[in-house]
Amino acid sequence: MSSDTARDYDGDEECTTTESFADHGLDDGSVLISRTYNRIAADGEPTFEPTPEFFDTLEAAFIWAYIGTIDEPGVPPHVEAAIEDAREFTRREFEDDPDVDLRTDVIPTFYQQVAGFHCAYRD
Repeated sequence: MSSDTARDYDGDEECTTTESFADHGLDDGSVLISRTYNRIAADGEPTFEPTPEFFDTLEAAFIWAYIGTIDEPGVPPHVEAAIEDAREFTRREFEDDPDVDLRTDVIPTFYQQVAGFHCAYRD
């Protein structure tokens, strides 16, 4: 990740975090948020843990949610880069807050960062 702070994506009027993946056939990114949570919750009531293993799980859940939602094979390199940068940003954002809520804080923040980086990287 190139910066310790969130990027300002408001400069691109054509790309919003909600519609970031419209160029991949997904008009509303909230689908990725809910599907990511559902993948993590498949084995029971999930909780956030600021560990590398948790972020591996979060990343994998998002990738599988993406693959299962988008009508194209695999994950394009610019999406992979957005996921990696969002993972690092989210890790830093919550590393000192183990009591944060996974469903309402961690996953939405992660998605917003993925979508924002995607807006920047897709061109």
